Amino acid sequence: MAAALALTGCDKKNGTTTGGDTTFAGEYRMEAKPLYSEMEAKDPNATAIEMEGMNMTYAQIIAALFSLTQSADLGGTSDITFQPDGSMVIVFDDPEDGTVTLLPNEAEGIPADAITYALNGSNVIFTLSSETIDNMLDAATDPQEAAAIKQLLAGFNKGIFTYSAADNTAKVTFKYKLTENELTLYIDKGMISETWSAGKAIMNGILALVGEDNPEIAAILTAVIPQVDTMLEGFNKIEVGAKMTRK
Repeated sequence: MAAALALTGCDKKNGTTTGGDTTFAGEYRMEAKPLYSEMEAKDPNATAIEMEGMNMTYAQIIAALFSLTQSADLGGTSDITFQPDGSMVIVFDDPEDGTVTLLPNEAEGIPADAITYALNGSNVIFTLSSETIDNMLDAATDPQEAAAIKQLLAGFNKGIFTYSAADNTAKVTFKYKLTENELTLYIDKGMISETWSAGKAIMNGILALVGEDNPEIAAILTAVIPQVDTMLEGFNKIEVGAKMTRK
């Protein structure tokens, strides 16, 4: 399931994109540990985050993220097929439970257009359909909470993640690198900064939601959020992504 969540976002009806593409259409294998990170700080020994009892330098943040991406295990391999028409097929191979098709999955009510992709220059954009958004937010069971979350999501109007209240779709944008045998999807410092500039305006609302169930996490976020702009400026490079090989 983690493999499917790693490939979310995009609207093939958007005028700036074209549904699907032959650029990297084909079948790829994503290994159980596909993630990587490459980061460079202006001053590795400078303090990046100050918190009571837990200050972190840029070098420590880089090491922590590298360790996280190197150890992250999706639990199995995924075969991902990018169709020229913008649709995708994701087949997950679990060593214990066997092979299951995640997208599309009629048994779970996941149609072929639940997630679609399109290219826009050097970016690949994935779209979650309106129905998928409502299912993820469990809108049928708790429409009031779903509506409140959608109102917050509408504040994300640029960067990696954007949400359109007009048609209730969400987009996730990655940059991509393509060689003869390998496709890499990743985000960089500029994309993270752009996303943060949109998202920080609604952080009070997000903190209120988080605080209802996780007050400890909310307290950490409250301390860290005012330092994010300065922390990001301390990096020359941030690149985090996933690699897959063509079959």
